[in-house]
Amino acid sequence: MKLYIKNKLISFGDGSFVTDEVGNQVYRVKGMVFSPTRKKKVYDMEGNLLFVVRNKFWQMFSKNCLIYNTEKEKIAKVQSKNWDFKNAYYIMGYNDEIEIAGSFFQFPNMELSINKNGKKIGTLTKNFNIARDSYTLDIESEEDAPLFVALTIAVDNILDSKKRD
Repeated sequence: MKLYIKNKLISFGDGSFVTDEVGNQVYRVKGMVFSPTRKKKVYDMEGNLLFVVRNKFWQMFSKNCLIYNTEKEKIAKVQSKNWDFKNAYYIMGYNDEIEIAGSFFQFPNMELSINKNGKKIGTLTKNFNIARDSYTLDIESEEDAPLFVALTIAVDNILDSKKRD
């Protein structure tokens, strides 16, 4: 399954469009206005909340983003070390071992492998675009799609935090 995640060009709170290969919108991402933790909520097309993604407030030696389920329970922490030349994002606290990693020097697009329990299950590509960030998420399982959309939003939040520092 291939999904396209594009940040809105002009939006209060940093929302995103999530579409399938045909261009149908399949998920909505709404950002919170003036949020110091860059809080974003992932919804299905019926308006049901699926996940909440937000940066950790205090970040010293690594960039962290937290993912919460609909019951406000933390289900995962996405971490990227500041001095990591693997360009890797480690997902901790989730049932499975998930890693999103690529090489450090990639231009114009950044392609990351998504590995679950040591097996490659997809790719995440950050597409080169001057005006807004856009990602292509290609994963095997359609049932994992909402979680990996939330993980993509977390990676985007971490990349934005690194740009600001």
